[in-house]
Parts: sequence; C-alpha cells; structure tokens
Amino acid sequence: MAQSRMKRAAIAYADDKCIDSHLLVANLVALFRQRGLSMITLLAGTAIFEQDLNQSGHKISAVQLNKLLDNAIKQWPSDDLAFILGQQWLPAQSGPLTQGLLCCKHFGQAQQFWQRYHWLTQPWLQISRWQTPQQQHLLIQQDLGMPQLQRFFMELSLSSLVASFKSLSRSRWHGHFSLPYTAPSNIDQYYKYLGDSIKFEQPICVVSFAQTIDQQPFEMANRQGLWQANRQIRRLYLNSDFRIGLPAMVRRLMLQQIHSNQSLPDIAAQLSLSPATLKRRLKAFNISFQQLQDEAKLQHAIYLIAINGDSNPHIAKQLKFADSNNFRRSFKRWTGKLPSNFKYWLTSKI
Repeated sequence: MAQSRMKRAAIAYADDKCIDSHLLVANLVALFRQRGLSMITLLAGTAIFEQDLNQSGHKISAVQLNKLLDNAIKQWPSDDLAFILGQQWLPAQSGPLTQGLLCCKHFGQAQQFWQRYHWLTQPWLQISRWQTPQQQHLLIQQDLGMPQLQRFFMELSLSSLVASFKSLSRSRWHGHFSLPYTAPSNIDQYYKYLGDSIKFEQPICVVSFAQTIDQQPFEMANRQGLWQANRQIRRLYLNSDFRIGLPAMVRRLMLQQIHSNQSLPDIAAQLSLSPATLKRRLKAFNISFQQLQDEAKLQHAIYLIAINGDSNPHIAKQLKFADSNNFRRSFKRWTGKLPSNFKYWLTSKI
C-alpha cells in the first residue's frame, strides 16, 4: 500500500534518475566542447559519460546534476554561464513542449502550458502564481533542493523566461524581478539579460508583471497545434516516473496544511517514511526540514501581507505563532526586516 501511494505521488529522491540528460546536460557539454574546455574536468565524479548522452531516454539524478554544475561553474572562465544556458533553453528543446509553446495564442496561455509541464524539462523548479487586480506574480523556488546552487538556477530560469518571451512574442520583456540574495559581482549580466528592473535582498524570488502582458499575442498561434502538443506532452507527463522532487513535495504538504503547523513526524507519516528517513533523504539534497518549514511559513506570510494586506495578529494566528511579537521576531530572522516593510511590496512593482 505504501509503495503504491509513493508511486502515484511520483516523488524523486536525490539519487533517482529523474532529469533528462538530453536537455540542460547535453547543452552544457556541447557549450564546453565548443569553447574547447576540458570534458574530463567537467564530468569528473559525476558518473556521466559522453556516450550516455546519445542514448535515448538517458537520465541523471539531482546528485549527479549538483556535481556536474559545481564542476562547470569552477571551470567556466567568466560569470555568464547560467545566463548563456538560459538563452539557449527554448532553441534546445524539441518535441511537444516546444510545439505547444510556439502554438499558444498569447503569453498567458504559454505560461499555463509551461507551468503545467515544466518538470519534464526544468525539474529543478517549483512554481506558484499569485495575482492582484493589476499584476501577476510568479514565485520561483527550487524543487530539488541544492541551496548552494540557488543563484545559478535563478539566473538560468529567469534568463530562459525573458529569452523565450522575446522569441515567442517578438517584443521586449516588461516586468520586475525580486531576488533573494545580495547583488552579485556579475550584476552587469543581470542588466544585459534581464533588464534593469531588479531588486536584490528580497525575501523570496518573484517575477512580477502587468496583467496586460498575459494578452501579449504570439505570431505562430495555432489552436489545433496546441491541442496536439498538449495531448502528447500530457501522455509523457502522466507516464513519467517522477513529477516532483522530495523538497518540493514537503514544501507543498506544509503549505496545504499551513494552519495546522505540521511537524517532521506528521509530514513523514504522509510520505510513508520514518522521521529519520525523511531527514536523511532531505540531507541528500543539502536541505533540512527546518529550512523547508521556514520557507513555507515565509511564503504564506508574504502572501498574507502583500496580497491580502492582513495584520500581524491575524498572520500570527494563521501560522500558529503564540502572538504577533513572536511572529515579527521570526519574520525578521527569516528576512532581516519587519513584516511592515513588505505591506505594499508586490503591489508597487510596476
């Protein structure tokens, strides 16, 4: 019974082969070969071999990807690797995902299509969408843990978003990026690939844009083509062995039951794991249960503050804090700032 539940959930652990090596990995290898960089150094310790990339259906694990990207970042001679890979994301795709994106009638439809199936090509992402009357907000988090690669994955993901929007709509990107780390030394790359509407040292990664951008038309819109692509990719998605990583699943369960303050044993029981096993499996992703719990509470708190405009006492009650002072202290520990700093944060971007 436990095995059948886990199969339906399609949860990937750190050593599960869940990442298609014909996409990011193959693109990375091709880029390094083109630049004349060492393949031996790039693949050292990854248990990935160049001949593997020619095998149909070849996949790697999060552990292998972690090591591969660590090797790549150390060897790459400049600070633009993630941005370059992001620019190449859409051209490097093939099959129903690309067909579907090309056939969408506008950005809003493409966004929904990609969000539904992105785990097949970008399984390191977990996406949530918030809305206000004038704006859309995409919350981007890491599905497969690896917090040490947070900046790399943010650069990769946001670069692919902007480049794909420009390619599909034939127009400039208009939106704002809030990033959860200090301004990096390669900030010129951010301006080059993302534009100048960027804020660093924010509590979570959010892409904000006007509701009108959703209606930005695509030149190759084709209803029948989108229907065919959706049917094909849905079949691939439902037949895939994995559809979510363990860190993202833990975060999702916490958010679904945020009012009941789920503990480690509570979440472990829902996953048919012992608490010790859950801790060990999360450690393999270089992330802890406490980190995920803090992230879930912060995410919900930001939503209640910036989208709902709720008061501190109400949020404290929602998140099961003893009182509003306790909540304010925790919020400052998470973000370095008080909740009042974020009351109009998401509604004043554009």
